Amino acid sequence: MISSFYERIVGASPPSEMNKPKILCVGLVCLDIVQTCKVFPSEDSDIRCIDYRWQRGGNASNNCTVLSKLGSYPEFFGTLGGGHHLNFLKDDMHKYSIDFSHCPVVDSAGCPTSTVILSLNTGSRTIFHYNPNLPELTPDDFEKLNLDDYSWIHFEGRRCNVPRILTFMQSIECYNENLKATSPNKQTITVSVELEKASSELLDLLPYADVAFISKDFACDRGFSNMSETIRNIARDVKSGATIICAWGDRGAMARTPDSTIVQSPAFPPKKIVDSLGAGDTFTAAILHYLNNVKLSSGMKDKNITEDVVDINNDKVLLSKEDNTSMTSDCYNLTQKKPTIEHNKNIESLEYSKTEFINQSVLQAAVTFACRTAGAKIGFRGYDDLQCSPIEFIS
Repeated sequence: MISSFYERIVGASPPSEMNKPKILCVGLVCLDIVQTCKVFPSEDSDIRCIDYRWQRGGNASNNCTVLSKLGSYPEFFGTLGGGHHLNFLKDDMHKYSIDFSHCPVVDSAGCPTSTVILSLNTGSRTIFHYNPNLPELTPDDFEKLNLDDYSWIHFEGRRCNVPRILTFMQSIECYNENLKATSPNKQTITVSVELEKASSELLDLLPYADVAFISKDFACDRGFSNMSETIRNIARDVKSGATIICAWGDRGAMARTPDSTIVQSPAFPPKKIVDSLGAGDTFTAAILHYLNNVKLSSGMKDKNITEDVVDINNDKVLLSKEDNTSMTSDCYNLTQKKPTIEHNKNIESLEYSKTEFINQSVLQAAVTFACRTAGAKIGFRGYDDLQCSPIEFIS
């Protein structure tokens, strides 16, 4: 079923399965109470909903769901509250084969809850979030992880936990440095971060991320009016050679490669918007899935790019609606010379990004794949149909 979805979105079968390390997603899990209405209710009104469900939510949690549906091996890492909601969340993660074995459980705390109203008339989703002061992860929690198990660690940027996330990122940086010194043939961990909520404190996370996801809401709060302006300004704050990715709803997404080349994809909306909840999380997870597969398939070292041709598949990939041409599997060939990356003097970046596996063609294909996947997702309820999304959902 996963293969069928991948074939319809990308145009080819997914890479052959390997004994892959996991993608760790660090952030929040909550209970979503989702109600679907024909129109958004006016204040002090009494209307009947046409659908109602409980759903596991939270950005990092949703990332794990999509990663699992696409065929990656995700692990969720975040604090779990006690109470009667805990079993529901655990059962749902089991359902999607999401590892949560390292999550601390705080029996005395409740479960964060989001009440979501979906309007079929406009396709909007309105979220009311409640967090009963659930404790955040601690450095001791992070030290219990075996970093050898992961090829990629993704952080959901949350204002309430920036200092601790910085500590986690610094620990990964130390791990990578030790790995280069003791086992230079092994791949280091790629670190990514999502800046979604409007909070300037999240900018402190950028110097430690190899890949940065910048949301439209975050960009607009910083005074940026489009994707290109966002990328141009955020480039001042990221680690040298970092990849920047910015999605902008129905305007698609734009990204910058480690050598500062810009790629872009349009949005691929469905014929009918059914459920827009989690579209952004789906986009992010699709990027993680795609780039991590490229990284694992390449087998490259951090310091040297080999001249071997590494293909992910043998078929064509549609780039965009505006570009009627297609790109052959050469877009995955990692034969380019290592780009010259200048040090970013605006920040105290400790090192260059370790993402030589991301070149213009790879990032173009990844962004297009993610836009197609997110477009398909909003055409159906929840995430289950990602495993067999029919092509007719994409206009």
